[in-house]
Amino acid sequence: MNKKIEKILEDDCKKNGWAKWKNDDELEETIRDYDTIYEEKIESYRWWDIYRYVIKVGGIYIGYIYAKTTGDMSPYEAGFEFDLSTVCEMLPVTKTITTYIKATEGENV
Repeated sequence: MNKKIEKILEDDCKKNGWAKWKNDDELEETIRDYDTIYEEKIESYRWWDIYRYVIKVGGIYIGYIYAKTTGDMSPYEAGFEFDLSTVCEMLPVTKTITTYIKATEGENV
């Protein structure tokens, strides 16, 4: 994780009255405590699906990779390890997506 993102997170923790993390596990928990504004599945495996999550902190979009398990275990219990190197600044991009719906006879769609 780069120093700019670390500083943004530190400043926001101070602003919210949160204690600064003491280790990587606490930093992971801090990042995951923010409300997710975007998520996208990027890979699937037997025990978990990999997602890119985006949060907004201090006006900056921050992304990271994390897993959702396909069973009853947590990602940690299933063997997934959070990688701090996946934490990065993100830029919003507007995309136009075309989807399709079933045409019903007699309706103008």
